Formats: sequence, structure tokens, C-alpha cells
Amino acid sequence: MGKSISRQKLPIGIEDFGEICSEGFYYVDKTGLLGDFLDA
Repeated sequence: MGKSISRQKLPIGIEDFGEICSEGFYYVDKTGLLGDFLDA
């Protein structure tokens, strides 16, 4: 049959980075975009 897609939880409303990591939430590091944001 078809492939099963596993979904990670989104850390909506969670500010504790440790909790995001330990609970298996999806996380995207956008630190690299800060330069573009500050230059705008």
C-alpha cells in the first residue's frame, strides 16, 4: 500500500525550548533569517 506519513506535533503556545525538544515537537530554526529581518 501507500507510504504512511508520520506527523510531528507543532509547539503552538510552548515557549520552553527544552520541552519542545524532549516532547518531540517539530522545530525550525530561523536564526539565519534575522539578518534579512534587521536589514529590512
